[in-house]
Amino acid sequence: MLFKLNKTVLSRFYKDILVMLRGNFIAQILGVFGTIYLAKLYGEEAYGYFGFFISIVSISNIINTLQLEKCIVIAKEKSESIFWFNFALKIIPIISVLFFSILYFSSFFITIDKLNIYSIFCLIVGSIVLSFNLVHSSFFTYLKRFVIMSNSKIFITVSNLLFQIILFYYYDIFGLIIGFLITQTLVCIYFFIKNGSFLKSIKSENGKQYLKSNSEIIKYLLPSNLLNSLANNLMPILILTFFGTTEAGVYFLSLKILGIPLFLISSSVADVYFKKASELYQNNRGKLIKLTKNIVKTNFLVMFGFIVFINTICIYLLEWYFDKSWESLRTYIFILSFLMLARITFNPISSLIVVLNKTYEGLLFNGYLFLINLMAIYIGYQYKNILIAIAILTIFGAIGYLVLLRHFLKHLHYIAKEDV
Repeated sequence: MLFKLNKTVLSRFYKDILVMLRGNFIAQILGVFGTIYLAKLYGEEAYGYFGFFISIVSISNIINTLQLEKCIVIAKEKSESIFWFNFALKIIPIISVLFFSILYFSSFFITIDKLNIYSIFCLIVGSIVLSFNLVHSSFFTYLKRFVIMSNSKIFITVSNLLFQIILFYYYDIFGLIIGFLITQTLVCIYFFIKNGSFLKSIKSENGKQYLKSNSEIIKYLLPSNLLNSLANNLMPILILTFFGTTEAGVYFLSLKILGIPLFLISSSVADVYFKKASELYQNNRGKLIKLTKNIVKTNFLVMFGFIVFINTICIYLLEWYFDKSWESLRTYIFILSFLMLARITFNPISSLIVVLNKTYEGLLFNGYLFLINLMAIYIGYQYKNILIAIAILTIFGAIGYLVLLRHFLKHLHYIAKEDV
């Protein structure tokens, strides 16, 4: 009976992954052709500003939510999950406005072209809307409503592509940003409609208890993930600042192309794995280590095959399509391939940091990644060579991810033995 139960639970786990994978796969297939077409349409400069925009918004998402969306997923009771859902939604606009007010006034001391009041307004809107969508997605994960999340990814890709193509003829630089904002706003409205029945007032007496039991999230996970977001999103900002929009655009497009399988796997596996890992950690740690190892091996093989393809057949097709534009794309993609291969081994299972209550180790690792970014850009700027910066980031970043993976797998083995 127990065997049948475990088999049923695991089959449901893979079924949930397939649901997410369906939507993500369709979205990525459409997205990859759309990205390449838009890159040729808009050019390196527009992509440089778009990369800057996405990087700033991604960093602000961590600050806006205070990482409380994690509490939504790991909540022990539905009432607790609903509390965190409503609490996170209420604090997002307040924190976002404060954050970008500080950014706007600090912009007087830095020289980034087009960082004006209009840009700040777009950043605030994008920050709030994306943070709302992140909180809604976490609540859908808790409710195991993966079909909604899967379908929304398809809509986002198609809508983005259509709006960004249309807006090119009106905004040759900011069309990418405005199209992105329109799509995310439409998705946000849809999510609020679907979760409208769960929008409730917050009871302060419950809040104190929930905050106390999840204090580790604020204490360690928030600064840890903020550093991680800075490490992953800082490079486009620094490259735009020190090397110009063209280099920033090529770097951002390289990450977009290489990130196709990373995003596909992470967005399909990560949410489902987070929920399943939380359950197995409480009930069957032996199965948790087996499941984790299988996911890591599969992810690595898929990413390796994609990297071989992208650096051989695909790169010639891209160079033929772009003609004489995006000249450095081949070199950027080759160097960054090694970093992305290392990232795929840990990113989809990174929720282990929360599940195993290892937020302190996560904080140390993300601090390391942040310092690597600063060191890479400093040395590259000193030598006036951006390839040196990217090479340093790739080498030390890849080593860091592999060491972190080994550390967590060893810990899983240790706790699995304790259960025997």
